Amino acid sequence: MKNIIVMVLFFLGIVLWQSWNLHNAYQKIHAHEAVIETQGKKLSQKNSQLIALNILTQTSSQAQTQLYAAAERNGQLLRDRQRKIEELKRENEDLRRWSDTALPDPVIRLRQRPALAGGESYREWLSENHPLPAGSGSTAH
Repeated sequence: MKNIIVMVLFFLGIVLWQSWNLHNAYQKIHAHEAVIETQGKKLSQKNSQLIALNILTQTSSQAQTQLYAAAERNGQLLRDRQRKIEELKRENEDLRRWSDTALPDPVIRLRQRPALAGGESYREWLSENHPLPAGSGSTAH
């Protein structure tokens, strides 16, 4: 009978020890599940950010391609216009003399612009008083 009691106590100890191990494992599983859920949420947020960044990159790339195409068209128009001006200057002596004449000082001053860095500095420059210089000649009618 003593042996049976010792065996029952032994098996009871093993069951309690296994129960304690299972309880600890269960707590660790729950802790890991919480970490996995948190990491999943973070991963989902990062994935959303990457998708938004990809869309922004594609949009930017398309806009850049359009700008390059527009710049190329403008460059071609400028080359065509310069070629046409040179042809006209070769054909017309009066036009050649007129184009070689220097601009009057008041016109040169009108064409001068300050170095502006962005829209805000341009608005400030516009809001300042920039009077036109008084002309020395007669007005054209």
